[in-house]
Amino acid sequence: MDWLFIVKPADGDSSDKDRMLHLAETAPRRSWCLSRWRRMVPGDRLWIYFAAPVREVAAVARIEDEPYEVAGSPRQPWRFTATLHPAATRRLHRDPVPLHVLSNRHPQGVTRVKDADLRLLLDHAGL
Repeated sequence: MDWLFIVKPADGDSSDKDRMLHLAETAPRRSWCLSRWRRMVPGDRLWIYFAAPVREVAAVARIEDEPYEVAGSPRQPWRFTATLHPAATRRLHRDPVPLHVLSNRHPQGVTRVKDADLRLLLDHAGL
């Protein structure tokens, strides 16, 4: 399954597509946070959508484990591990997918990628 994961400027250093590319090349295995549980399984793809300032998908990762609950984090109690795909993220960094070309032009939270958008994302990522 393919997921659209939204990052915003408030998300710290991972909210910038240049920084995300750097992480893909230097420390691709990352822990990600969720506000609620999703049916993610190992092997699913995570398409990273940068909400500001550019509004585009510019990175992709492979999910390694199912979300697990973490005590003491009420706003984002779920975590999972995913590894950024360096080559595909490099391609998306050079040729991102703008939000206005996706069928879901108003994504909220973490959502499934619509079938109509998957081919476009895969093409831009070279996958």
